[in-house]
Amino acid sequence: MAKEILDYSSNVVTPITGGVNIPVPIFPAGVEIAAASVFLNPSNPAAVNNRVELQASIGLRFVGAGNIRVLVRIWRAGQEIYYGLESNVFDNNIMINVSTVDAAPLGLQNYQLIIENQTPATTAFVTGPLVFTATAYGQ
Repeated sequence: MAKEILDYSSNVVTPITGGVNIPVPIFPAGVEIAAASVFLNPSNPAAVNNRVELQASIGLRFVGAGNIRVLVRIWRAGQEIYYGLESNVFDNNIMINVSTVDAAPLGLQNYQLIIENQTPATTAFVTGPLVFTATAYGQ
C-alpha cells in the first residue's frame, strides 16, 4: 500500500562544520538546538494512522579527557519521545545521526531537538552540521 506524505519540515541550522558554536550544558540542564513541526490534518483520513519520521545530524566538538558522553533527546509537546546516549573516547570531533519514528496525535505537532552533556569537568559544543527534519506519512 502506498504511503502519502502529509507534511514535511526541515531546520538547517548550519550545513557545515564550524557553522555554529553552541555550548552544551551539563546534566541535568539541556539546550534546544533545533525544532521542526508538522501538521496532521484531522480532515485527512490518511492522517489517522500516521507515522512521523524524525532525523537529525549533529556535529560536536569536545574539550576534556576520557569518555565524554552526551544525551540527545526529542520532545513533542513538552513530552520526551526519544533519547539516545552517545559516548566518545577517540576523537574530539564527532557526528551524531539520530533517526526515530513517532505515531503522533492529529493537529500541529512541534518537535524539539535537545542535547545535554553527561560528563562533569568536560565541555562540549555543537559546531555543525546541524540539521533536523520531520516527515509525516499517512496510510
